[in-house]
Amino acid sequence: MEEVMSAELVENLVDFCENRARVYALLLRCYEKELDTAFAAELAEAARVESDDPALAEGFAALQTDLAGCDDGQLELLAVVFDRVFFGMGPRSAQKAFPYESVYTSEGGLMMQDAYSEVLRLYRAAGFAKDPGFTEPEDHLAVELAFMVRLCERAVEALRAGDEAAAEAALAEQRAFVRAHLLNWVPAFARDMKASAESGFYAHLATFTEAYLAADAEALAEVVGD
Repeated sequence: MEEVMSAELVENLVDFCENRARVYALLLRCYEKELDTAFAAELAEAARVESDDPALAEGFAALQTDLAGCDDGQLELLAVVFDRVFFGMGPRSAQKAFPYESVYTSEGGLMMQDAYSEVLRLYRAAGFAKDPGFTEPEDHLAVELAFMVRLCERAVEALRAGDEAAAEAALAEQRAFVRAHLLNWVPAFARDMKASAESGFYAHLATFTEAYLAADAEALAEVVGD
């Protein structure tokens, strides 16, 4: 980035971070718990994801189409799929997607291993703590996505305050976290998720999540440098 940011660059970066925070917040809610009526409507009516990649825009549109006009009966069916995919519940539970980084990065495929310790260290260093009402470990995908939301917000706060060094540090931290953590396991997780969900909203969510993280990593590299 430039040593001294122009007003136009600051506003562009604010828009960049705010739009990304919005998408990350929507994603984390999808992985946090089953969909309810209010959130299904919010996601269905949310502003479309703007991207030069047609597949990314189409992926988000597919999620919205899945939820358009979703009634209580359809939400109940989606809750069944949620439980099957992430908790292995139900008669078709052979395939499961574990939403924990440690499971996909540890030698034994166990929870709360090195990745858990590493993200916990990063969170503490950044002054971030997960929602105390969310009882899953810190390397759960929803928590890692929430961390990205907070880093985006922190960059916006720094930009608004004219603290360019803090803004650049927050953006660099985002780039490092996406590369070292999210992209280190989400592609494998997304494959398992699609295999378990088979079709519909959660299969589309897996596809979009993987594509969005890859696209965001590229966007951050352009902004911060490789």
